[in-house]
Amino acid sequence: MTRTAGKILVLLVGACAFTLCALAGGASAVATNDPSPLATGSIPANLLVLFQRASAASPCGVPWTLLAAVAKTESSFGPTAVSGAGAEGMFQFEPATFAEYAKPTPSGGAVPPTPFDPTDAAYAAGRYLCSLGVVDNPTLALVAYNCGNAGAACQAASAGYAQEVLATAASYTAPGAGAPSGVQEAAVSYAESQIGTPYVYGGATPQTGFDCSGLVVWAYGLAGVVVPRVANDQWHDEPHVALNELVPGDLVFFGSGNYADHVGIYIGDSAMVDAPYTGADVRVDTIPDVAGAAWGSGEVVLGAADPVAT
Repeated sequence: MTRTAGKILVLLVGACAFTLCALAGGASAVATNDPSPLATGSIPANLLVLFQRASAASPCGVPWTLLAAVAKTESSFGPTAVSGAGAEGMFQFEPATFAEYAKPTPSGGAVPPTPFDPTDAAYAAGRYLCSLGVVDNPTLALVAYNCGNAGAACQAASAGYAQEVLATAASYTAPGAGAPSGVQEAAVSYAESQIGTPYVYGGATPQTGFDCSGLVVWAYGLAGVVVPRVANDQWHDEPHVALNELVPGDLVFFGSGNYADHVGIYIGDSAMVDAPYTGADVRVDTIPDVAGAAWGSGEVVLGAADPVAT
């Protein structure tokens, strides 16, 4: 969906701090779980059913949450929307792009198909996103959807767009009992993509390196959640969870007394991703799962928190 420079420039606001960060491997496609309360409360019921049908009919099984998130981001579910650049309908198709992916005409669609018909648009969007490789690398696919290609210039301009869509899609996914939410899965994916990046005190980007809390701020920021900058504030400000109820994406804290001076992102199997100390790289560390257990030099496990719960 090639866009004009005027459309792209809008997306530069807020994207520069994360330019290309989300593109270091890309987050995995959001799981097709049941709708979250946010999804059922904010997506019109007929469209929620339509997105699920279009997902099932798409060549690659594009998650319905991504279809819904693109429609929300592009037009706030407005079927008659037209941009100043001439993009049309709920999914803001350029006419030539829609014509390429509009057929076969889905049951219930208009004849001839039109981007202003929600059914036609949703099915065409599913086909188009599949052609862009959305299941293998949703971030790059969304960049190409917004900008027209996955080149460096488009990545720089559309990284913020991709992050917004992925965060919205994650918010539409209801976690199962004892399972991570889509946001938590995205944060884990982003953190794991930085394994091997050097520890740098005060660092919070792949370009500068990371300290422990900077990695958390960066990974969750890309997933759409703002957390405090330093580990002790994260420990005291975020809702605590029991160590025997950890799910991937929860934060695990270490320190002494009630002061946290280290944090990692739990990934399952008694392990976390963290930026440990000067001279080391972001890595996977095993952790004890009992509060008060010794860890490191003079530190103990303080506990865990779930930043998504806020």
